[in-house]
Amino acid sequence: MRLNPTVDLIGLLVVLLAIACAVLFLLTRLRLPPVVGYLISGVLLGPHGLGIITGSDAVSSLAEIGVLLLMFTLGLEFDTGSFRRYRNVVLGGGSLQIVLTLVCAMLAGAFLGWPLRTAITLGCIMALSSTAVVLKSLMQHGLVDTLPGRLTVGILIMQDLSVVPMMILLPLGGGSATDVALSLAGAVARAALLLGITFVLSEYLMPRLLHVIASGRSPELLLLSTLTICLGMAWLSHVLGVSFALGAFLAGLILGGSEYAQQMTADLAPFREVLSGVFFVAMGMLLDPVFALHNWPSVAVVLAIILIAKTAITTAAVGGFHYPLPVALQVGINLAQIGEFSFLIALLGVQNGLITQAFYQVAIAASVISMILAPVATRLSSSMASAAARAAGGLLPSWGRGPDLAEEEPGSPGPLDGHIVILGYGTVGRTLGEVLMTNKVPFVALEIDPVLVRQARRAGHPVRYGDSGSEEMLKRAGVPGARTLVVTLPDHVLERAVIRAARRLNPEIHILARGRRGVEDDDLYQDGADEVVHEAFEVGIEFLARILRRLNFPKQAVERQLGRLRGGRYEVFRREDFTPLPLGDVRRSLDTLRVEFLEIPPGSPLAGKTLRDAGVREATGALILAVVRDGRVIPSPEAWFVLQEKDTILVSGANEQVAEVESLLAAPVR
Repeated sequence: MRLNPTVDLIGLLVVLLAIACAVLFLLTRLRLPPVVGYLISGVLLGPHGLGIITGSDAVSSLAEIGVLLLMFTLGLEFDTGSFRRYRNVVLGGGSLQIVLTLVCAMLAGAFLGWPLRTAITLGCIMALSSTAVVLKSLMQHGLVDTLPGRLTVGILIMQDLSVVPMMILLPLGGGSATDVALSLAGAVARAALLLGITFVLSEYLMPRLLHVIASGRSPELLLLSTLTICLGMAWLSHVLGVSFALGAFLAGLILGGSEYAQQMTADLAPFREVLSGVFFVAMGMLLDPVFALHNWPSVAVVLAIILIAKTAITTAAVGGFHYPLPVALQVGINLAQIGEFSFLIALLGVQNGLITQAFYQVAIAASVISMILAPVATRLSSSMASAAARAAGGLLPSWGRGPDLAEEEPGSPGPLDGHIVILGYGTVGRTLGEVLMTNKVPFVALEIDPVLVRQARRAGHPVRYGDSGSEEMLKRAGVPGARTLVVTLPDHVLERAVIRAARRLNPEIHILARGRRGVEDDDLYQDGADEVVHEAFEVGIEFLARILRRLNFPKQAVERQLGRLRGGRYEVFRREDFTPLPLGDVRRSLDTLRVEFLEIPPGSPLAGKTLRDAGVREATGALILAVVRDGRVIPSPEAWFVLQEKDTILVSGANEQVAEVESLLAAPVR
């Protein structure tokens, strides 16, 4: 009996999601990344594991849509200004990484006696990293906005762009030079056409179309239009011989500059998370554990090449653009795995006889294992890079110091004392620096991003180029003699290491640290931070304060509430028994109060009397908070203040008390 395809798909999804939920629950308890859970779920579910899913076009299609949505949201959130800022290292370093990987593969092939086309195919497979895995890991650990994170994403995009010529040229490797040249010219022409279409849509058509769509005020219409544009550009990209994923990324760029980009990202987030999870499950299904065990020496060698050689190549490529060793090494660790497009290159190699079936299986096994290890490596990349950089400091003392940053840093030439040290001069650090400069408060800032350093120096800020993770640079910034250290670094691992080092150098220094997740705050306090300023929580605090003031809560009650929330090191994040002050009771009591502006009419018995003689408080119980005379406000008038006709008094009290004041003000009836 043949099952209905729809029933097959639903049953498939039920099994897939159920096992993924179970594995994710276990890994969450172990504090391992979700991507690892998805990949392991694929190994268990796949034809080489329990055999529950023996191969399905539906899973492949869902997985591909998941990658499309991931790339589309990357395009929506892509900072083109940041890309232009780092275009030299992204384009140059990314290209250099690919070329060096190909050269190393060809040298290894010559040593092992491989055919040249086989070695080149292996180099293409190894040159690509997983945009989906790395981007997911960077987002999860809050590392996308760090300098290594931005460089990593830029190089990933460069790698994805290189897939197009790879897939066109590899099958033609044995053809004539004319055939190769014609094919390459055709690929360039199609890519140029796609970029031209992207430019026209972005600049001329899409802004008007989006305005028309948004004017319908239908969330469903905006979501449907977003999906149509995403999938439409992906399909057009495929028709022109470019990958689906690159088309989806370009669609994100087209829409990313509009005011609707944030809503689009929020609408697609649930679909992206679920379907990108299906993609990782599909990748895990490719691994044959039995084959990997039987051929473990070959798999181990290929895996070692991926993890070690690729890290070294990428580190050298980024370091060649004068970035410090910790940054370059962290980028190398982030990219030390095989990408989703590598599987397409490997399949293309098998189909065209460029690699054998056995080698394909070895490459797949090593690739999937590298993807499983990638999230853990990304999480630990900062600490591993800092440790390796310290170990290599004596061997490579001049690494990463470009000629434009080698000049003497601005600031006091002599020993620094009693100043403030700011680590990280991004948005947070720069804002603080502007205020300190305005108020002539001495400070020194350390920043590892050379672009930000140059911008700050042009503005006259005392910012020095250097790695905050280096104890020597902390000494040069004057941490031993500083009174306050402000750590604004977005990397939690590096932040902890810096706080420990600063506390060793100066036990008396006051340390303010930047927090992101409440569960991480304890780590920062244990490492030696005196205060942790939590980004999201402080935004919530400010919202609360403004709302309470808008509702006329007493200032003291508002301050007590905010102090309660901030007290105990943000206990609200960690204690289930936390209860705020009962401001609702205060608010209900305020509802009985009345604040009114009352004018003293001509002939009023209070005109010409002092506040003491008028006896408003004694007679009614109400308070006179202020007096307005000739457009001038007199707050909290003294007891001997003389009231005049046409004065306006601000009276506060219960409803009946204010009514009694109105009676006192009234002129006697003649």
